[in-house]
Amino acid sequence: MTLSKPRSHRSHARTRTLLPNATPGFRGRGIRAVAGDWAASGIARSGRVGAVCLLAASLFGACDGGEDDGGEAPPTFTEVHERVLQTSCVFSTCHKSGPSPAGEMTLERDVAHANLVDVASPVVAGKIRVVAGDPDASYVMEKLTESMPASGDVMPPDAPLEAERIELVRAWIEAGAADD
Repeated sequence: MTLSKPRSHRSHARTRTLLPNATPGFRGRGIRAVAGDWAASGIARSGRVGAVCLLAASLFGACDGGEDDGGEAPPTFTEVHERVLQTSCVFSTCHKSGPSPAGEMTLERDVAHANLVDVASPVVAGKIRVVAGDPDASYVMEKLTESMPASGDVMPPDAPLEAERIELVRAWIEAGAADD
């Protein structure tokens, strides 16, 4: 959100800027100091100080482009492939190209995404391997986390994944399971 110039509020013939850092008089002062100035100017008596503070807080939050700076970016498919699929599924030769990959699924990089996302499991009717945006409905998550999945064993069979790598897959699916 881009503001061309700060908006003003007139109260008792005084002008107060809603953007505290936009004018030299407010530079470096926190929202409480500004709210105190507004309260002293008579806005509090008119019952609008809460609304003005709420408006100011929402403007400051909206001015950062709307991005969530508090969290990390979701994992990419390349990261999921390198840290999970390549090391635990393809490397072991279970899901490598060949005459009969496990689960009829090859997970080598050039075809892995197409073989996972929105693809029905040929082994268990009604299960979708990866449901973009819904890890709980994704059969892959069942295979990684359940001790008794609908078919076969937990994957990988000899050394189940660490919680951190399972969470990486979950976060990628939850973020939409995009291919990069």
